[in-house]
Amino acid sequence: MKVFLDSNVWLAAVVFPGLCAELVLELDARGHRLLTSALVREEVRGVMQRKFKRHAAAWARFDSLWACALCVPDVAEPAQDADARLVGAASGAGAQLFVTGDQRVLGWHPQGPMGIVSPRHAWQALVLS
Repeated sequence: MKVFLDSNVWLAAVVFPGLCAELVLELDARGHRLLTSALVREEVRGVMQRKFKRHAAAWARFDSLWACALCVPDVAEPAQDADARLVGAASGAGAQLFVTGDQRVLGWHPQGPMGIVSPRHAWQALVLS
């Protein structure tokens, strides 16, 4: 399955132990394809620079995990809504799941077969099934 993680899930996975970190490891262990984009990298690195500048282990984890993901093309529109751009990039790349902790995005219903789910729902669908 192709899975695209929102920036907030990447941050939680590399900075804090817990569900998001385990989800990323399980995606790889179970042979799922992790998708990402340059915009995700830009957003995550920006937040890490502002809030976790001295967290060297998180920087190393992010760079290592991000390098294993397939980087897909970003979409340019709508320019003022990075979340919509990420969902568009995921959909355009054929992702079956877009995983986010953003309540606003979780309420969206994109056209096509891609589902937008929380990390907990992704865990249930990909690991417990």
